[in-house]
Amino acid sequence: AKWMKANKRRVARTKSNIECPVCGNPGGVRIRCDKCGELLSSDPSRRLLVVDVAHSGESWDEAQEKIIRAVDRALIGRHKGVKIVHDYGHAIGHGIIRTQAIDLLNIPARRTGGRLKTDGNNPGAHILWLAD
Repeated sequence: AKWMKANKRRVARTKSNIECPVCGNPGGVRIRCDKCGELLSSDPSRRLLVVDVAHSGESWDEAQEKIIRAVDRALIGRHKGVKIVHDYGHAIGHGIIRTQAIDLLNIPARRTGGRLKTDGNNPGAHILWLAD
């Protein structure tokens, strides 16, 4: 995950074509993804971008890709942060996605000056608060 370098390329691409951060479907210039309904453009009323990598039977590889896309999208869309619901992984073992998601989220936290915190309302989620 090369957040700082990749963001410059993605910002240029988002003006003409937006890829859904959840399912990967190319969304064009629409507001919502045709496939899964995810909001594609930044909505000023949304402080956090929320992505669930726990309840659809994701493997770690699938969860990792969703997390990377979510962080990129939050940076591009100027969200205040990203909430990752990570409770348990699929067929890999209890809590493996949680542990690896926390390790992965610490990378952009350090690189962007953000901070990673446990969600006080959901112990199965963490919030990456992005720097202003």
